[in-house]
Amino acid sequence: MDLKKRFIKVKESVVDLETQLMWKHTDSMNDLKKWVNFQDSADYARELRENKFLGFDNWRLPTKEEMATLYDESLVNTDRFDKTIHISDCFAPGGGFTMIAGMVSGRFRTWVFDLREGTFEQPEGLWTITAAARAVRTIGEGESYSTED
Repeated sequence: MDLKKRFIKVKESVVDLETQLMWKHTDSMNDLKKWVNFQDSADYARELRENKFLGFDNWRLPTKEEMATLYDESLVNTDRFDKTIHISDCFAPGGGFTMIAGMVSGRFRTWVFDLREGTFEQPEGLWTITAAARAVRTIGEGESYSTED
């Protein structure tokens, strides 16, 4: 699928037509103006669920595999430090250059994905991570959305 057509901005989200995922248009760096640890990132996603952001209560942190689907070296956006990150320009510029995944099943660990390099790390401590959180949700079967703001 053509990358320019794969990602579309829908209100305050970005829909990935290939994976059927809806991502929040901004991340925690855009919204909170600071890096977050794992607990802060989990709280960020929980608040979106509780407040039914865009009318949905299934916002969460992405999996390792889902984070990787955002990255393509041909895509250009800018992070908080005006450096290139390789995600669609449908996302708001000025976010973090790393992002946190949900907890690895059965382990007290998570993944951090570097949007500049397309690489993963699995840091030692959940509480000492400094990254950004980008919330995602799976689009339900038959769910419709409008590209009009």
